[in-house]
Amino acid sequence: MISLKDIYNVKESTFIRLNEDQDFTTKQTGIDPETGRISWDVDYKTDFDRTYKEIDEAVKRLQDLVAQEKDPEARELLIMAKNLRNKFSRYKRRKS
Repeated sequence: MISLKDIYNVKESTFIRLNEDQDFTTKQTGIDPETGRISWDVDYKTDFDRTYKEIDEAVKRLQDLVAQEKDPEARELLIMAKNLRNKFSRYKRRKS
């Protein structure tokens, strides 16, 4: 019986792959010799800068909403988002 690994000429290797769009790394941990099935370990990493930028973007969008709508509830959401951004900024500085 021929395996998929032989059909596709897959070389056995272990490597680490970092996807810059995501907050994780992957590492190939094994290949089933019969089926060619590949096993992976995934390690999740926290990207503080990216998280801060996303919170900051949410604050900017809420500022636009408050400017357009003049809604008191939207204003409260903006205040909460700004507080979150400030707290996260302090947390990020402590962790760096």
